[in-house]
Amino acid sequence: MAVSVNQKLGECTALIHARFHELNEREEAFTATDVRDAYQGQIHRQALLLESFGEYLTQTKERIGIDRALKTFKLRTYQLSLLREYVQKKYKVSDIPLSQLDNTFIEGFEYNLTIYRRLKRSSISSTLSTLQTIVRMAVKKGVLDFYPFLGYSYERPKGEPRSITKEELERIIELKIEWENYRIVRDLFVFSCFSGLAISDVRNLREENVVLEEGELCIKGRRMKTKTQYRVQVLPPAWAIMERYRGKRAGFVFDVPTTDIILNGMHYIQRNIGMESPLTFHMARHTFASLITLSAGVPIETVSRMLGHTNLRTTQVYAAVSSERIHRDMQKVQQRIQDIFTLKL
Repeated sequence: MAVSVNQKLGECTALIHARFHELNEREEAFTATDVRDAYQGQIHRQALLLESFGEYLTQTKERIGIDRALKTFKLRTYQLSLLREYVQKKYKVSDIPLSQLDNTFIEGFEYNLTIYRRLKRSSISSTLSTLQTIVRMAVKKGVLDFYPFLGYSYERPKGEPRSITKEELERIIELKIEWENYRIVRDLFVFSCFSGLAISDVRNLREENVVLEEGELCIKGRRMKTKTQYRVQVLPPAWAIMERYRGKRAGFVFDVPTTDIILNGMHYIQRNIGMESPLTFHMARHTFASLITLSAGVPIETVSRMLGHTNLRTTQVYAAVSSERIHRDMQKVQQRIQDIFTLKL
């Protein structure tokens, strides 16, 4: 009797060790409960953090050109690499269950991004926001029965208007540039300042998007980023640049240089006009909104339609109204008050 019991115990022990090694080879965190469940034939895969992020990334990639931009996919890929680096450095494993996420994990991740990675607050906020999205999706699917971000807050910097001044735009237009590629970058930036088109929309601007409506030459299309419609009248500076480059790429208005050339070209322009702060192509859209249109009295609702925004609040971020416009508007108010109201004191 004792022999048979010992034999049975030996078999059980061997099987437990086998299940333990199977779990260990997966290089995933597990508990004694997992070993027990595996022994009893109840092995079940927990939802994993990095794996869930990877699935989200795959979905983002599939939506590129529909309602997501390529740069968004690249940003999320970079954010996944930051999270993977932290998990492997902190926990010495290839992945961890979503159930292990808590305030301590999030706080440690934020600390790592701040102190060791030395990221800007905007980059940290964006990365944590993406992690929050992954968590919400897991809760919604039912693979996570609690919300790890509950009670945790992090600084979310407000977007600041990033337009250039009238003087800076004039210096950019007048800048002498020898290398042709950088001249093209400058001209495309100026075109965007007078049209409001993002670089992705400039790159994909087709001849068929340039139409004549009610006697006015317009650009009509759908934004590459959001697929929302936009319509903007072609102003004389934008038309001059279009005429300079049309016909160099069949079917398209412009033959846009590579992203690297654009980035280097913008840095060259910034340095040579004496700007201290970085100059990015996206600042052209802000300039169109604030300097070219809103400061000239164009209603914000009209500007929003021209920019292809789906929400007026997005346009309000672009709406850096100059002190000159404020002064001019208040002079009009003052004149109206003087004409209507007379106070006898």
